[in-house]
Amino acid sequence: MSEQIVIRQSRDIADLVNSGRIKGGNSTFVVLMALAGIFMDAYDFTSIAFGLSYIQKSFAISTLLLGIVSGTVLVGALVGSLTGGFLADRIGRYRVFTADLVLLIIATLLCAVAPNWWFLLIARFFMGAAVGIDYPVALSFISEYSSQKGKGRATNMYAPVWYVAVASTYVLLLVGYLAFTAGGWDISQLWRLVVAFGVVPTVIVLLLRRKYLSESPLWLATNDLQAAAAVLRRAYGVDAIVADGAVAGTPGGSRIRLPSGEAFAMLWRGKYRVRTVLSLFVNFCQGTEYYAVGFSLTLVTEEVIGKGTLIGIVGPLILNIIFGVAGGLVGAFLAPRVGIWKLALFGFVGTCSSLLLVSFLGRSPFPGAIWLAGLFLGVFLFSHAFGPGTQGVVFPTLSYPTSFRGAGVGFAQTGNRVGGALGLVFWPALSDAFGLNAVALLAVMPLIGFASLLVFRWDPTFVNVDVDDYVDDPAHTDTTDFKVGDAGLQVS
Repeated sequence: MSEQIVIRQSRDIADLVNSGRIKGGNSTFVVLMALAGIFMDAYDFTSIAFGLSYIQKSFAISTLLLGIVSGTVLVGALVGSLTGGFLADRIGRYRVFTADLVLLIIATLLCAVAPNWWFLLIARFFMGAAVGIDYPVALSFISEYSSQKGKGRATNMYAPVWYVAVASTYVLLLVGYLAFTAGGWDISQLWRLVVAFGVVPTVIVLLLRRKYLSESPLWLATNDLQAAAAVLRRAYGVDAIVADGAVAGTPGGSRIRLPSGEAFAMLWRGKYRVRTVLSLFVNFCQGTEYYAVGFSLTLVTEEVIGKGTLIGIVGPLILNIIFGVAGGLVGAFLAPRVGIWKLALFGFVGTCSSLLLVSFLGRSPFPGAIWLAGLFLGVFLFSHAFGPGTQGVVFPTLSYPTSFRGAGVGFAQTGNRVGGALGLVFWPALSDAFGLNAVALLAVMPLIGFASLLVFRWDPTFVNVDVDDYVDDPAHTDTTDFKVGDAGLQVS
């Protein structure tokens, strides 16, 4: 971009980025590193799933205690998302991202060497905390480095990255299984090796952050215009200067680095209340269904198709790489065209229908039905990926302005973590007690999610929410018709 950009007020920064007039440079790598954080989250969440049955046997614990050990990661993620969201708004995205990576490395290694169930439980808590911290930071980075038209597509890339990470876990498990079998090694220890490998991509991202990562220019804009302009020059390669007498901040300065109580209180004021309730509902329902079925896909696949270690690896690998990744890419393609509300709505229809069909077909009512049941497990993942599984994180990311976006994303994750904990803790016991009937019972969750979307009709895909930081009373001001550039960014 050859022309000189003169910054005269904080909103100029937001307008410039949201307009899409600047792109490329290191900004692409910032988004990629944020997505790499999502990759690591998915890998660390699922790397232990294969080893659940071996963990239960080697640590001599009950099915319920196994569920508690598994679910502890979500308790940690809940604490981490609330803390990380607030800190990302308070001290910046960059610092929190760095601390999060260090914590993730330590917690991953502790999980891999856990000698007993209580050590693993504690390590899983801190792993979950690291993952929880990363969500509001990574999603804020993605949104705040994307144009208004591109935010829906960029944030929806969360899904294909997530499922590629999950598939990568099963690829490593497959390679490890073949190697352990050929070498005559103890297969029950394979999960430790796969968990420990998660440190490798985390260290790589940690090393790359200094060269490519820059603080969010939208976050800096309300605090330090000179620093924000410097990020624009570094990240986008544009000639941005701050005019003499330029004023940084929001109206009254009241929303600059909000105290935690005030930041979370904003989520329940005026127009934000509906957005918060909807985000919680979608996240709770999608978290329950995914962590019951998606996280435990090895167990579900064996329940539906048949027992066997190889089936427990290859089945989820095929389902994730074909249906999960494809669903995520479909969501990224459709989001800027149809909006995320419709994607979530039809996604819930797909997951509900799939669960009912899996429950019915898994009983082999006719020849070949079992393979159809496996197919509809894939349809479940496909629907979840383009629908509520992704839109649950996109809704809060695009619903709140920069000043409390981190808090909003972090708080919305409480729905996901509570629902996920229910799925992880109680699903093994329900599956043991009811078999495939448990899958049919689970279909209630997407039905509730579907109903919540019909009640709370909010779609942030085409709304410039960042303008809320520059009006006097955003909670009670309708800014849905405000366009990017209304403030009059000047270019010379």
